[in-house]
Amino acid sequence: MKRKLLQCAFLALAAGSSPSADCAQSTAEEAKQWLGRMIQATHALNYEGTFIYVQGPHVEAMRVVHGGGPENERQRLFSLNGAPREILLANDSVTCVLPRQHATFAGDGYQRSRFPLSIPRELGQLESHYDFAVLGDDRVAGLEARVVAIQPRDAWRFGYRLWLDRQNGMLLRSVLLDDKDYPVEQLMFTDLQIKSQIDETAFGSSLLPGETVLSTPTEGAQLPVGAPVAQSAWSVLHLPVGFVKISHNRFPGGSGRHPTEHMVFADGLATVSVFLERLDGAAPLLQGASQLGSMNAFGAKVGDYQVLVVGEVPAATVEHIAASVSYNPEVANSSTEESKQ
Repeated sequence: MKRKLLQCAFLALAAGSSPSADCAQSTAEEAKQWLGRMIQATHALNYEGTFIYVQGPHVEAMRVVHGGGPENERQRLFSLNGAPREILLANDSVTCVLPRQHATFAGDGYQRSRFPLSIPRELGQLESHYDFAVLGDDRVAGLEARVVAIQPRDAWRFGYRLWLDRQNGMLLRSVLLDDKDYPVEQLMFTDLQIKSQIDETAFGSSLLPGETVLSTPTEGAQLPVGAPVAQSAWSVLHLPVGFVKISHNRFPGGSGRHPTEHMVFADGLATVSVFLERLDGAAPLLQGASQLGSMNAFGAKVGDYQVLVVGEVPAATVEHIAASVSYNPEVANSSTEESKQ
């Protein structure tokens, strides 16, 4: 009898660990409807909860408090383990807070959903490079969930599995998968409460003395403001299919250092950054490949410059982009004059 009970318990645990195998895949349209609900819920709902974030060897417990609304969206993220740190969001302004210091920067206008997952509001822009599917049902944080897949059509990008609350579409769990369907990043709520309203004091930072309610940040260290680049000696000649440049900025260097250029490329879901900095004879920060969880990086030395490509994409993608970075000396001088203005 005990053996049969143990077998039943084991089977019950195994069945609960993944979507039911006999759940047939639904249509892509149904999956997109669920994703649309998720984006709407992420913006509009008032909620707070605790989640676990895993990236490679890094494990972090976080608490999130979110107030919805088209004109006054606010959010507070704060760590529950390790050194105290917080992220405060008020509409398009973000403040990163560490003990005894904080920095504020404004949103870049790239219209994507908020935490906990960045997906463009217009899902149609993803259809050329991703497939959508509903995989079945599951249960997360005590809530019934629908499991949705975002599957890449090639090896240049990662895929997702998303667990969405059946009642309101809120994301309860996400898994970022590599080309072998191995999880490289995971996020899962352990509890989540949807509320009619959030007390104003819940948005106050415990690390910012005297500030009890989060509003659009006006104080604190301002991160360097990048100037849009109209002309540059740098370009990426051969991008992976689907990726386009969404920004190109030049940041002033400190202590007499040369400015750094930063390009951002995206396919609507995956984002890759390219940093270009003059070394002035210093050793490169990175040469070759590096990885931390879902983040892949590739560094190369081009003349006296460090080229660094970083993104939540496969290693082959960042290496391909790094190899495609080109420097045109004919426009270098004019670019230098532009950066001085």
